[in-house]
Amino acid sequence: MKSSFLDIHPAPLVPFQPDWIFWVLLGMFLLISWIQLFSPQRLHLILRAFFINRDLHQLEREGNLFNERIAIVLSLVYVFSFAMMIYQVLQLIFHQSSSIPPFRLYLLLTLAVAGFWSFKVFIMNLLAHIFQTDVTNQAYKLNILITISFLGLLLIPILVIAIYLKSVWALYIGLGFIGSFSLFRLMKGFLIGISLTRFSYFFLFVYLCTLEILPLLVAAKLIIDYL
Repeated sequence: MKSSFLDIHPAPLVPFQPDWIFWVLLGMFLLISWIQLFSPQRLHLILRAFFINRDLHQLEREGNLFNERIAIVLSLVYVFSFAMMIYQVLQLIFHQSSSIPPFRLYLLLTLAVAGFWSFKVFIMNLLAHIFQTDVTNQAYKLNILITISFLGLLLIPILVIAIYLKSVWALYIGLGFIGSFSLFRLMKGFLIGISLTRFSYFFLFVYLCTLEILPLLVAAKLIIDYL
């Protein structure tokens, strides 16, 4: 028996990407536009400080960058882009098999990244207060802020390619940048510690491993167990 025209039902529309991903990316572009509109010179100085020590020292001399609005906005861009990168990697690995709704998962990852760095800065400030290493701590935090600001901006075009062109290689490149920037931050932090700290190299090594490597292992274990 042939089916009539009335028996044909349209299939539900499956979006190429969820709408909320577009709005998250748009939000990041708006934040970058705000920085470029109101603080272009400051942004360029921060980006140059990633490569040039002279500009890094200029930021140190000019005062506390952490109290400026541009630092907050750049940190937000990093948190949103880094969480989106983790989300895309998890989608690739687990093929959307998680019981958590996608947008809720992204929100949890965003909160986890923000909470991780907030806790890390708290521990750094606590250790600096205990061991009287405020100068080293400020220099190290500035190094972290510059590194994650540069990484956050770099991840955005990679995410656009990975999401809308379905490029797995873009995700691999993004993960490569994350690993490279983490290693760079660790090495530069070690150099900062050597030049400023009054403690032994062994103490500095343990200090950096505690702040950089151990939290990442714990965070990865928690994410895997939660999923």
